[in-house]
Amino acid sequence: MEDAAQPSEITTRRSKRARVPAKIKFGDNQSHDRTSDPSDQSPGEAEREGSFDEFVEPRARAKRNRMEESSAAAKKFDQSLIEVIKGNGKLIPQVVKLWVEQYEKDPKPAMVELLMMLFEACGAKYHLREELLDETDVDDVVVALVNLARKGEIEDYQSSKKKELKNFKDNLVSFWDNLIIECQNGPLFDQVLFDKCMDYIIALSCTPPRVYRQVASLMGLQLVTSFITVAKMLGAQRETTQRQLNAEKKKRTEGPRVESLNKRLSTTHEKITVIEEMMRKIFTGLFVHRYRDIDPDIRISCIQSLGIWIMSYPSLFLQDLYLKYLGWTLNDKSAGVRKASILALQNLYDVDDNVPSLGLFTERFSNRMIELADDIDVSVAVCAIGLVKQLLRHQLLADDDLGPLYDLLIDDSTEIRHAIGALVYDHLIAQKFNSSQSHAKGDDGDSSEVHLGRMLQILREFSADPILSIYVIDDVWEYMNAMKHSIDCGLIKPSSTLINLPCCKPVNY
Repeated sequence: MEDAAQPSEITTRRSKRARVPAKIKFGDNQSHDRTSDPSDQSPGEAEREGSFDEFVEPRARAKRNRMEESSAAAKKFDQSLIEVIKGNGKLIPQVVKLWVEQYEKDPKPAMVELLMMLFEACGAKYHLREELLDETDVDDVVVALVNLARKGEIEDYQSSKKKELKNFKDNLVSFWDNLIIECQNGPLFDQVLFDKCMDYIIALSCTPPRVYRQVASLMGLQLVTSFITVAKMLGAQRETTQRQLNAEKKKRTEGPRVESLNKRLSTTHEKITVIEEMMRKIFTGLFVHRYRDIDPDIRISCIQSLGIWIMSYPSLFLQDLYLKYLGWTLNDKSAGVRKASILALQNLYDVDDNVPSLGLFTERFSNRMIELADDIDVSVAVCAIGLVKQLLRHQLLADDDLGPLYDLLIDDSTEIRHAIGALVYDHLIAQKFNSSQSHAKGDDGDSSEVHLGRMLQILREFSADPILSIYVIDDVWEYMNAMKHSIDCGLIKPSSTLINLPCCKPVNY
């Protein structure tokens, strides 16, 4: 069940075809095959004022101050978990540590406290009975929480404009991150604490009240991100243990050292397996439903998180099973979601080691990436052009696929024209992406003359219309520093080369 109302899309760009008409042929294939688209209190006046005690007994005074501070801290820790999260966040690490200690001594009351915080973070005050915790059914609780929302008996903390709640979302994320790190040597793997938390978070993320879905998604996505932090530390431990074990085996001696290393290796591997399974549980139970939520902000959060997961834990997430969601959301009706997907892909293609694993994905979605260079939203289009440049750098696109892009040299958006100008310069003039292009070791003049020649070849396509030529030169000129330097130093003479062309410098010069 989802909210019925669909948020309206605000376009930020003119009609795509509202640009100077021109037929440009830098590539043979120009067809478009679009797819569907509370601060620490200041010292009291008595403390700030001078007194005889300050000079006679400085050490005793300092001791009393420390005791007062400790007492104040203890009082602050008497706050409930949700009150700490709604505060300034400074106490979260200490409160989390105390909570974990409490959980390890007596799990049930600590679990009840944590779950009630989870519910109230979503805006609902619901009391769980400690003695009935094991028999309580998740679905029954969620139904009761939904009924509270229908009665209007909830409060939206994460969207509140109240000053005291301005850090609520960041604090909530920080709480779960601190909790997972603090639990990594114990409760994280007891298959009780976080299993119960995940069950409630996943169930709440699939309910009709938007605030439940928003907060549950926020918590669930952060769980995976924090799980990855622990998994990476465990992975490093596993590699170290494996190296130590290999070194011991080379000695060809069996003993307690080898047995201890084998046991540690097995334990670490089991922990990684458990934590990866928890990641998959949230992915299948939460992500695959919420990445297409009616609320674009939830969809954006999902795609941004997925991009982070793939980059930070490629051993699990850098595969087509997860990559495809970035490809599908390139067609999202929200510009924010499309942009989030493009930015995630830019980060992936920026790492050379990722490229071999992106082969099938590129083959399937490269046409859509090219189409997005002409997106109705300017910021999306500019990002997409940057993504296409990365594909060219890795030689994942054929020149014939680029024809439609060159129309954008005369687009009415300055940002788009300059972004395409950078691509044209890098690909056609400097030919930075051509592996067969030998980088000349001669002087700047030789290189600049070559660049100038290529520039003129492009301008010949516009020789019949001086206005279009001015557009193109203005788009590309700022990237041709070497050529401008050579002209200024007299290394090349543009006057003899620019015969019969409408102009030789952009309107900015």
